[in-house]
Amino acid sequence: MKKLASAFLLTLGLTSCETTVTLPEPAHTPRIALLYTLSDQPLDTNSTVMVGRQPFVSYSQRVFNTKELTGRADATVEILDAAGTVVERFKPGPPRKRYSYYSNSPGLYTPTMGLAGKTGETYTLRASLPGFETVESTLTMPAKPVIDNATFVVRSGNLQPSQGGSNEVKGRLTITLADNAATADHYVAFARLLDKQGNAFPYSSVYTDYDDQSSDFEVGRFELSSEDNSYGNSLKPYDDSNVNGKQFSLNANVQFYVQGCYGNPTIPRMCQELGYIEVRVSNITADAYKFYQSMNSYYNSQDNPFAEPAPLASNIKSGYGVFGAAADATYRIKLF
Repeated sequence: MKKLASAFLLTLGLTSCETTVTLPEPAHTPRIALLYTLSDQPLDTNSTVMVGRQPFVSYSQRVFNTKELTGRADATVEILDAAGTVVERFKPGPPRKRYSYYSNSPGLYTPTMGLAGKTGETYTLRASLPGFETVESTLTMPAKPVIDNATFVVRSGNLQPSQGGSNEVKGRLTITLADNAATADHYVAFARLLDKQGNAFPYSSVYTDYDDQSSDFEVGRFELSSEDNSYGNSLKPYDDSNVNGKQFSLNANVQFYVQGCYGNPTIPRMCQELGYIEVRVSNITADAYKFYQSMNSYYNSQDNPFAEPAPLASNIKSGYGVFGAAADATYRIKLF
């Protein structure tokens, strides 16, 4: 019986080695692919969140094409208001900025007219590339979130800089918001460190402490997003359907690092003197919420052969990607 079973398994193995499966490649028409989040304030080049909202323009490629996809620097990108007037134009390239987590690869675009979206106003994004069909998308600017309160309590570590190495600080961050019952809202929350003059530090993000085993990360919980949203699944959007019209809170165990002091006899002693934790809560459009939810599903399903297909949501007519909008509210927690 054992010989029979072994022979059967060997036959299966040989059969599988000799079988060739030919998959027909789906038909594909190259189209413009873009990503852009319109803000309700002008671009702040010292804010990683704001810099990450710049337009990025690329194009689609065949399913079996393994060539690395890059952006395009020859696009025409503009925004029109409800009357059809151009209220923003973009030029190729990232802006000059102090701190950047983003590469200088082609595809990024910088605004030239300083548009800040207004609540309730309608805007249309239009983009074109040589040899591609022009694409567009329309949205209505959401309202600013209402932050009732925000607190931070140190759990371990020292907020004061020390000589030499950096200090790891862990604490409990709570952000309390008042939701508007008249609208369907979708929130994203960030936090970063500021000095006593209100300036951001390099690498100033406040992160969720995922190593804390006492944290309860249940599905559907309002989580803190990463300021460095260049990673596909760094944004954690939250739908207000469970809290519509109520006060609710984000509660998270977080961590960050306070850089140590440095200096020598010829260079003045320099320290990272903390002043505030700045909380930023964004109310994003429903299409942006769907896109980032689908992107999280896409990244979470990678390398899993049993995962269900996770196509990315899109609201770009005749193209791919998302045109979203975000209205921001900020709250500063004084540390000293």
